[in-house]
Amino acid sequence: MLPPFGCFLFFEIVKCVNIEYNVKIDMGVSEMKRNVISFMNMKGGVGKTTICVNIAGQLAEMGRKVLLIDNDPQMNASQYLLSASEIEKQFNEKKTIFSLYRSDVDYDFNSINGSEDEEGESESEEIILRNIRNNLDIICGDLNMTRVRETTGSIQAILENYITSNDLKDKYDFIFIDCPPTQTIYTMSAFFASDYYILVIKPDYLSSIGISLFDKMVVQYNKHRGKSEKLKSLGIIANLMQKGNDDYHKTKISEIKDKFKFKHDVFETKINNVGAIAKSSENQKLMYETRGSVRSIKKLTSEFLKKYEGVNN
Repeated sequence: MLPPFGCFLFFEIVKCVNIEYNVKIDMGVSEMKRNVISFMNMKGGVGKTTICVNIAGQLAEMGRKVLLIDNDPQMNASQYLLSASEIEKQFNEKKTIFSLYRSDVDYDFNSINGSEDEEGESESEEIILRNIRNNLDIICGDLNMTRVRETTGSIQAILENYITSNDLKDKYDFIFIDCPPTQTIYTMSAFFASDYYILVIKPDYLSSIGISLFDKMVVQYNKHRGKSEKLKSLGIIANLMQKGNDDYHKTKISEIKDKFKFKHDVFETKINNVGAIAKSSENQKLMYETRGSVRSIKKLTSEFLKKYEGVNN
């Protein structure tokens, strides 16, 4: 969990975007399609990336055009969908999410050293998009994202500006952002770019604590947003349900439903902890291509669409 100083820093960054955000509303950005969804949690090891990638893949299989943005320096989503050689190619060609931030990072580094930025403008064109399969594109993650620091109050807007300037909301039915389980500039960047978020949890005691912490962040972020522009929850997905612990997990899910009933819906579809899912990911195979997982991911994706359409109609 985040120490008090970390919370203070996060909330100070939130304050920095208020003026810029209000200007955007005046310019009509609030009328844009609301289809950017971040997958988040405040605790690692809950299978967040697995859920994000597989809902995206199932939507693409159903004919929906989806862009997945790997906003996590650990690059789990990229490794799930791209082979090692394909990732190396993206790195060599500088076609990763870090290309959006490179000029800012290099400028900050070179300014400290008193040198000029030789690289010029960031490679922030749509060329960094990589098609994986029919209807599914990705912006590859990059370990270099750990170099990104907020120093000017503007870096958190880079991802949102990239989506807007390339009209990606109109080009895709959905844009998913896979986020790290931390409260950092990456989280702030995803908040600023997103319309909705989904929390992925493992139904246990620590997940409940993480939800409470995350809710405080969202409340702080939404304080100065217009009613139609607030970051909204699409719900909580329970993952890694363990056979043999059914009673414990059901009890925890029931407690979470009761505790957060005014803030979050809990998806009825739960995903079990199935070894075949992890094994398939090593070969870039998705759940709808994995025996024993097809029905559950279809059901979860259908429920996702129902929830999304419910808040957009």
